[in-house]
Amino acid sequence: MYLEHLLTDEDKRIRETIREFVNKEIMPIRNELEEDYTIVEGIHQKLVDLGIQEGGYPAELGGTGPHSHMALGIICEELAKGDAGISLSAGINAGLILGPAMAVGNKAVLERWAPRFCGEEVCYACLSMTDATGGADSENPILKGKGITTYAKLEGDEYVINGTKSWPTHAGIASVYLTVCTTDPNLGDEGIALIYTPRRSEGLSFGKPEPKMGFKTSVNASIYYDNVRVPKEYRLAGPGVDASVYHGAMTGTQWHSATMSLGTAQAAFDLALEYTGNRKSGGKPVREWSMAAGILADMAIRIEMTRGAVYNLSIMLDNPEIYGPPFSSNIVSKASVVKIFAADTGVWVTNKAAELMGSNGISPEYHLEKYLRDSKIMQLWLGGQQIARYRVARGYYKYETDFSS
Repeated sequence: MYLEHLLTDEDKRIRETIREFVNKEIMPIRNELEEDYTIVEGIHQKLVDLGIQEGGYPAELGGTGPHSHMALGIICEELAKGDAGISLSAGINAGLILGPAMAVGNKAVLERWAPRFCGEEVCYACLSMTDATGGADSENPILKGKGITTYAKLEGDEYVINGTKSWPTHAGIASVYLTVCTTDPNLGDEGIALIYTPRRSEGLSFGKPEPKMGFKTSVNASIYYDNVRVPKEYRLAGPGVDASVYHGAMTGTQWHSATMSLGTAQAAFDLALEYTGNRKSGGKPVREWSMAAGILADMAIRIEMTRGAVYNLSIMLDNPEIYGPPFSSNIVSKASVVKIFAADTGVWVTNKAAELMGSNGISPEYHLEKYLRDSKIMQLWLGGQQIARYRVARGYYKYETDFSS
C-alpha cells in the first residue's frame, strides 16, 4: 500500500496510467523485449507519448513538469513491475541527467538539449561515470575524486577529455553524456568536473553492448574519449560546485535504484501470492500451509518497510528547505540506506518467491526468473553495497584518515 494520504490526485492518476500501460504494453510481450531492442525503443516512444519524458522538465524549458520525486518514484516503481530496464531508461531520460544543469542554471546545456527531451521523440541521456581503471573508485566518497581517471584539460575555450568509461547505461545511443572527469586528481573534490559531451563529438567512440544476465532491455557499453573537445560552457559549473552536484547526483541514482528494487520485489510477491493461491497441496492452497504463509508474511513485511523508506526519502528530496540539499552528507547517507535496504529486499523477496514456486519460478513463462536476474544487478551497481555503506557512515561521523592521499 502507498502512503495514500501523501499522494495528490495527480500522483494517483499517474499511478493508474502507468499500471494500465504496463499491463497493456509490456506484460504481453515481456519475453520478447530481451530479444529485440527495437521493441524496447517502441515502448520508450510510447512512454514519451504519455508525457513521461517531457514531464521531467519545467514549462520554461518546454516541458510539463518537473515531476516531484514522489511522482517519478511512482512511475519508476510501477514500470519496474513490468521491466526494470525500461524503468531505468525512463527515469534517466525524465530529467535525472539534465537535472544538474537545471539546478545550476547552465543555459548553454539547457538550450542545446532541453528541446530534444521536451520534444515528441524519445531522447536518451547517459551518466558516464565509472572508469575502466579503478572501477567504483570514482564513486567512492572517501577518495574525494582522486579515484577518477578520466581527465579534462582546459585548452582555450574547450575542454579536452581523455579516458575510458565502463558500463554506462545508454552508451552509444544517448544524445548527451554527462561525463565525470578530473582536471587534476591531486585537487581532490576541487578537481571534479562534470562535462556534458555531445554524441557526435570527434574522438568519442563506443564499444559493443555488454552481454549480461539481467537488465537486458538497457544498453551498456564502454565509452572511449580520445582528445574529445567540448566547449567549456558545457561544463556544469566549476570547481567545488561540480563535486557537490556529483555527490547529489549519487543521491538521485541511489533513490532511483531503490524505486526499481521496490517495484521488482512487489511484482515477485504478487506472482508468488497468486501462484500459491492457485496451487494445491494436501487438498488446500499452498499459501494456507503455515510455512508458506510465514514466508509470504516475511516478504510482505520487507516490502512494506522498503516502500515506507523509499517514499520517505522522496518526501525529503522534495523538501530540501527542511532536510537539506541532495549533496549534503545527511541526505547522501539516507539515500544510501534506502538503496542498500531496497536492493537487499529485492534479492531476498525474489529468491523467496522462487522457493515458493519451485521449478516454475525459473521458467520464463512466469517472469519471476527475470525479476531474480534484475534484482541482483541492482544490488551490485553504483559501487555495490559496500561503498554505499561508506556513504551511510559519512552521514554520522567524519573520517579522520585521508584515504585519498
